[in-house]
Amino acid sequence: MLLPQLWWQFIKIGMAAFGGLGVTLSLIERYLVTDRRVLTAQDVTESLTYTKLLPGSTGVQVVGYLGYRLGGWPGAALATSAFLLPAFLLMLLLAIAYEEITAGLGSAASPALRGLTAAVVGILVATIYRLAKPVITTLMGGVVAVGACALGIALGINPAWLVLASGILGILMPQWFSQGLSPKAKASHPEESTAQQ
Repeated sequence: MLLPQLWWQFIKIGMAAFGGLGVTLSLIERYLVTDRRVLTAQDVTESLTYTKLLPGSTGVQVVGYLGYRLGGWPGAALATSAFLLPAFLLMLLLAIAYEEITAGLGSAASPALRGLTAAVVGILVATIYRLAKPVITTLMGGVVAVGACALGIALGINPAWLVLASGILGILMPQWFSQGLSPKAKASHPEESTAQQ
């Protein structure tokens, strides 16, 4: 992918990525996996896995990582700046007009924001499903995914620790996670296919 094309794709993602990581991942999947076919769902999932261990905004880190995969260091810089530019400009405008907007909306703002939040949660759940479907191919993979979610919710465990523990479990017991891989998944992870044998 040429750098101007990369920049334009991430400008489009940045212009529509309101609502956080789930929306960002959904747009990346739509524009770069489904439409342009320059990435796979596995690439997006791996980017999330790698960047979840880092401090800071996971969405921006995923964009930077995928930009690097598509265009090296220039691609990472262009993707990150293109992704952030629309939000920066919008926040600048909203900061200037904040008092007038909230004064004009009054009590109508709260229900509208609750409706928007509900829609974003729905988009996040749909994105998680689409990203998990090609990756979680075994019963143990499903157990680990549900267990990590439950531990994160119930005990508030930092996601970085959950990712690290799951990775260690995958290293120690690869046969639990490689059975039932689709041919496409086996082709993208030949080391798991050979570990099975």
